[in-house]
Amino acid sequence: MSEIKTVGVVGFGVMGAAIALNAAGAGYKVIFKELNDELVATMYDRWVTKPLSKRVAKGKISQDDMDKLTGQISGTSSYADLHECDLVIEAAIEKMDLKIEVFAELSKACKKDAILVSNTSTFLIEKLMAKVENPGRTAGLHYFFPANINRLVEVIRQSETTDATYNALMEFAKKNRKVAITVKDFPGFAVNPVFIASYIVLDCFYGDKFNAASLESISQEALGLKFGIMWVQNGAGLGTCFHAGNSMVEYLRDADTGYPAMCEQLKKQFESGTPWDLEDGPVTEDAAARTLVKERLLGAIFAISTHLIEHDVVSPDDLELGIITSLAWPKGPLALMNEIGMEESARLVKVAVAAGDFKLPKKFSDNDMTPWALKG
Repeated sequence: MSEIKTVGVVGFGVMGAAIALNAAGAGYKVIFKELNDELVATMYDRWVTKPLSKRVAKGKISQDDMDKLTGQISGTSSYADLHECDLVIEAAIEKMDLKIEVFAELSKACKKDAILVSNTSTFLIEKLMAKVENPGRTAGLHYFFPANINRLVEVIRQSETTDATYNALMEFAKKNRKVAITVKDFPGFAVNPVFIASYIVLDCFYGDKFNAASLESISQEALGLKFGIMWVQNGAGLGTCFHAGNSMVEYLRDADTGYPAMCEQLKKQFESGTPWDLEDGPVTEDAAARTLVKERLLGAIFAISTHLIEHDVVSPDDLELGIITSLAWPKGPLALMNEIGMEESARLVKVAVAAGDFKLPKKFSDNDMTPWALKG
């Protein structure tokens, strides 16, 4: 496997472009692929020329810096032009069949030792790579929105990913000034199972008793957040949240972990085309009502986090680092459990289990009250 010098990006929307700019800024040559030549030109102008020109105008970068960056990035509509790439990152829309075909094309067009990775947020890497020759060179490289600002990258090892592939991706992430955590191939990987569960549970309370402003306030209080879970959903886009949530429910609802059922409230809000209104009336001060929501929220977060550790998806320290880095939580879920105490954490997990959100993790069915061992 050769050193990574040239990086391909398939799909040059907001995420693909941010990944490309990040790589170009780290000194890599970048070739992006779009469907046709018109889109190549349009997307280059939208995501490279215009934003960099604005930064030059504001004095944030020099014209020389812009020229250097733009010179590092080129576009194509042909898979054949990706042959020189040492690493190709797929950032196409979240449709599994489409992604499988993208990787089939890449397998034919790219060098036999080129590393092929997906930036999917929920799909299993092993399934996406079903048509790739030499699957040892495949993995996941999951950036978080916005990819040019959010420092976390999950490096996902599927069962056939070689050590050489994994090590090359960890080094690539480091050169891109990213915080990389190691994750096993699992639906949603490590961070998304926690975050998606948190917003599905929270959104299910939306209605007559709880407006969006109250749910935002409760999530801020429960997790010590500056910007709560309703606000983050608006930033990510309710369409993204709804579709990612459906994927997670489909994968895990009937699995040995369990998962909260998709709620009608999120579906309706997404279909309305408007974000959550975080100023939609007074914030409830009813202590009992707030506690009800807070306990379900924390119970769900603690349950899925424990399942992730028990399934060897991620190490305790990497889960903490991933959550803190990507979601800007002051404490990760395991540190929160230690702080609250394992007896109380177990009670909250059982609240989530009783509500039908999760199945009881083995740690708590065994009545294991040992605090989580964390380096921090």
